[in-house]
This record gives sequence, C-alpha cells and structure tokens, in this order.
Amino acid sequence: MSNCQVIIFDLGNVIFRISFDRMFQYWARIGNSDVRTIQKNFVFDEMYCRFERGEISRADFRKYARDKTGLTISDSEFDTGWNDLYLEVLPGIEDLLTELKSGYRLAVLTNTNAIHAEKWRVKYATVLTVFEKVFCSFEMGARKPEKAVYQKMLDVLRIDPDTAVLFDDNPVNVQGAVDCGMQAIKVNTCLEIENALGSLGIMP
Repeated sequence: MSNCQVIIFDLGNVIFRISFDRMFQYWARIGNSDVRTIQKNFVFDEMYCRFERGEISRADFRKYARDKTGLTISDSEFDTGWNDLYLEVLPGIEDLLTELKSGYRLAVLTNTNAIHAEKWRVKYATVLTVFEKVFCSFEMGARKPEKAVYQKMLDVLRIDPDTAVLFDDNPVNVQGAVDCGMQAIKVNTCLEIENALGSLGIMP
C-alpha cells in the first residue's frame, strides 16, 4: 500500500484494553445486586447506540440503564462503574505509534460517549498525544459501521479513502470501512498490527 497517508486506529482493545465485566461487577457491588442479573438485563441496544451518537443526554442514558438493570445507584456511582472498564495500554503500542508517526499521519476513530470520553482522555492522555486527530462518534453524530462516520472523518482529514488504513477489533467496523473504499484490518494485539503493517508494505 505505497499510497498510504493516514493510519487510523480504534481505541478499545486496539490501543488499550477494556473489560465491561469490571463495570458490571462494580455496579453489582455498589448496588448490592446480582452481577449476572445486571449482565443479562443491560443490553447494547439502540439506546446505547444513540448515546454513542450524542443523540441523548447523559441523564437520559443513566435513567434508561438504571431502568433496564433495576439499579438504584447515584449518578456518581453509575459513572464510576461505567468508567471502570479501562485497563492497560497494549504492550508495545506506544513504541509502534512513535515509529509510525515519523512517516505517516495518525488518527483515531472510536465509538464512544460523553461519560467514557471524560475518563479515557485523561487516563491515556500521554499515548493520545501522538494522534493528529481523535474522532469520537458522539461528537460526529454517527458511529461505526455507519458510512457517514467514515466519510466525515475522511472529509476532515482531506484524504481519499484509498490512502487510509483502519485497524479495529470489530469485524463489522472493519467491513464498514472497506465498504467506503478504505483498507481495514481486524486486530487485537500490537503484534497483529505490526504483521498487518508489514503485509501492507508500511513496515519492513
């Protein structure tokens, strides 16, 4: 891929690890509830997607999630649990990003929401400085794999789709990028990213 100009990364499980189990466990502990019941009743449904598009408020989403799970916890307790999913940066990713920065433009395209963004923007501030632009679904009014979010990103970066490559851990999001004319590859580890970069001719 000799014409590659921009390398785009997802965040969760591509730059850093996440675990929704930690969120459910925190809510269960603080709310004196059964974790299995919370996991069963909390659904990543259209309301969740609307929150990630920025279409509903934090208050509306909290109320919806509480109603679904039966939790009677405060806003602060909800947010603390909601943000408890963030773990360590993937081993090797910071060195890899630094190496790539010398030859390519780097960006992030992530499905996220206003509550989560407040957490990860601080927790991972150091590693995020390498990126030219961090595109967040809730600020763009669209989320992966919707065509609009890829097109908005390409427009802001002022690049053609065939000059961009996306790394994402979700095959649906990968296919969405491919459908928009981008090169996209599913990855879960730094080694997988390095191997993919090698196959694309971006790294030796």
